Amino acid sequence: MRPRAQLEKSIVSQIMAKLKKVPGLVIRKRHGTVMGMAGDPDLYGSYRGRHFEIEVKRPFDSKSELTTLQAERGREWSVEGQAIYGVARSAEEAFAILGIPYSARQPESYWLCGGCRGYTWRGSEAPARCPRCGHRHFEEQKQGAQHG
Repeated sequence: MRPRAQLEKSIVSQIMAKLKKVPGLVIRKRHGTVMGMAGDPDLYGSYRGRHFEIEVKRPFDSKSELTTLQAERGREWSVEGQAIYGVARSAEEAFAILGIPYSARQPESYWLCGGCRGYTWRGSEAPARCPRCGHRHFEEQKQGAQHG
């Protein structure tokens, strides 16, 4: 059985969570609506006075490539709009696009379930629900807690 490919929306969430922690950076997710422009990148924002656009694609997936329209929109943003533009398949690549040093050893948080207090999770964000009791509230713990 092959491992399932990571969904693009989870990569977008990871990138946004990490970039939101960078001082002086504002980031937004562009939602595809009838009012939007087809082919525009998934993420946009500003860093140190420069506008940026980032298209997010799934890593290790040959089907997850830029469409012709996405490539054209990227060219418009970077050349004519003079924005920082790039394609990211991870938070590390998003940091590189923006010229921000990225440390893969960034400390992770540990989250303790506020309901059963018997389940802990390690990650940058708390899970939506506790798999043991279904509770939705997690408390962030200091480094050194165990995860289950």
